[in-house]
Amino acid sequence: MKSMLEYIQLQQTAKTENLTAKCNGCLKESKITSYCFKCKGFLCEQCSSIHLTLNLMKEHKGSILSLTEIREQKLTMERLASLTETPRCQSHVDKPAEVCCGTCQNLPVCMVCAQFGKHKAHDIQDVGVVAEKERSSVGETMVTLEQCSDNVNQLPVRVEKVKKKLSEGISAAKKKLESQHTKLSEKIQRRLKDNDEMLKRNKKEIDDVEEQEVAELEEERKKEIEAAVKKINDKFDMLVGERRAKNQYLENVLETLHGERGGRINKGTTLVDRAYKGLDSSVDEQGNTHGEELESISNEAANRKMRYDNFRSTAYSILASKDNWTEAQCLPDISKASDSLIRESKKEFLELEPLGKVEAGDLITTVGGIVRITGEPESVVDIGGGKAKGWNVMHMRPTDSGSIVITGGVDNEHTHITVIDREGKLINTDQINQKKRDDGRFFPTCSPLSLFKVVTTCVDGTLCINDTRNRSHIRKQLSDIVSDWDDQEPVSSVFSVATDQVNNNVYIGTGSRDVFVLDDMLNYRHTLQLPQGVCQSFDMMINDDDLIIWDIWGKKACIVTREGPEAKLVCDLLKPDHMGGDWQPFRVCTDCNGFIYIFWQSKISCQLRHILTQYSPDGHNLLITKDVEDAVYGIGTVFTDGSEKLLVVTRKGKLYTYGLVMET
Repeated sequence: MKSMLEYIQLQQTAKTENLTAKCNGCLKESKITSYCFKCKGFLCEQCSSIHLTLNLMKEHKGSILSLTEIREQKLTMERLASLTETPRCQSHVDKPAEVCCGTCQNLPVCMVCAQFGKHKAHDIQDVGVVAEKERSSVGETMVTLEQCSDNVNQLPVRVEKVKKKLSEGISAAKKKLESQHTKLSEKIQRRLKDNDEMLKRNKKEIDDVEEQEVAELEEERKKEIEAAVKKINDKFDMLVGERRAKNQYLENVLETLHGERGGRINKGTTLVDRAYKGLDSSVDEQGNTHGEELESISNEAANRKMRYDNFRSTAYSILASKDNWTEAQCLPDISKASDSLIRESKKEFLELEPLGKVEAGDLITTVGGIVRITGEPESVVDIGGGKAKGWNVMHMRPTDSGSIVITGGVDNEHTHITVIDREGKLINTDQINQKKRDDGRFFPTCSPLSLFKVVTTCVDGTLCINDTRNRSHIRKQLSDIVSDWDDQEPVSSVFSVATDQVNNNVYIGTGSRDVFVLDDMLNYRHTLQLPQGVCQSFDMMINDDDLIIWDIWGKKACIVTREGPEAKLVCDLLKPDHMGGDWQPFRVCTDCNGFIYIFWQSKISCQLRHILTQYSPDGHNLLITKDVEDAVYGIGTVFTDGSEKLLVVTRKGKLYTYGLVMET
């Protein structure tokens, strides 16, 4: 063969059975069966037979190679050499070549051309010397190429592994998103159900109150019936009508309130679904993009391996021939082609492994941040009643009836429970005899139990259920409810209360890891023990199936489960990194969509500073940090004018109202 291309062409052609091509003899498109080295072309079966039998073609007889020999791997380099001719001199075709002209790229020439012809002044070399030189050069190239064999052979395997990893990553990401979507949807549905249940309970309470008031009026009518039947009946009818109108008004307000709350919760469902679709689409886009890039690399790897295998097979075959002329003619081309192949074989696909990863995002984080606190308060009013008397504010919680309950200290022996409206105007107030701690502080707290009833606590273990309409109350001591409670122990202080109105549970937070769970009549149900690392519950709030805990000793806020006898830590809320302060939580609340609001305080440059923070419903993301001028002793949310508001009560007796804007 004149070059390795002719040899490679034969090898590639023989691999295809029933190959159809143009016959070099009859010049027709037909099935080819052999190759004639004299004609330098392929022959069909008929022309091959003519070559073997026709006397005119007898010189071609020894130069015909059947493709079956190659296909059955019977072709050896010795057999191939017997079929080919010794190269002829380019100028004297009747003379066999005797030497190589190095100046003319190892061109075969006779001695006449080398000594007297146009190659006279050229670099004339013996073909054996040239072949040995080229053989040595290609040998070094093959050693280098063999060192790259693992890289070339392993690349397709790596690509397949990464493809599998990509597929698994897409599947895992979609499964995660589907799971998060299902859990969030279920949580929202539970909130809607709880909202409806609270509406039913509040309506029933209104009906019960109406029945009680009618009964009281009936008793009053009976006492005065003989003296002024007509007058009493008229008065009775008037009063019943007023109360029914009032209660009907309250029912209408509650219908509106819970309708607005349900609508706001439903709005969260829409946002969750929209965020889920966006993240799911992002996973698909990443999967398609990475898949296309991997497919491109896979094709390049397959192409590289095919070139590598062809090059390696050809080089080793030529070297195995031990034919000087073949090596002198072919090996320079192999050496030239090896440079680019070695560079490609050494190339590393550093960007390959990252293509097996998919960034699924986080549905909870994406939905987070949909509620924004207005920059300035919508209103600031003075709290009526206790402020003028010098009473202090320690805690606050709004109720669904529209009133706001505030607790605080009066003097060394009394605390107060004060009910105001949203304008800060006094509705009623009452004093309760209490026992202070050794440090002279009461720590009275409160939490709504129903539409008109509020649970209050004090540090000495005094628990009350107060009716905000008529100031009546049920009073008990925690030591009478919980048998192993010792109010003389240093840790035996009641610091907080939270209520689950749907399930009629009252949670009493103490100076230890014990949280006592009572029913709506202050009867003991069970004890919930906080996780290790949470020292006490200075303030707490119901958060769906969990409790938000403020631990003053640990200077942290966290979320724990409230099912079973032992609470489990869900997460620690991120401590604010603000002004270099060592912030500790002070008051906490949530809105109807589960967003968490916490007031923190810290002494900075000998001055007590205060900030308000907002967290995502799962507590993992700190969304907003806002400076506040005064110390906050109460925080909660209410619905008014068709939207949810954030109420803040300060130690100076100011009631701030902030808007909570739900972003769409």
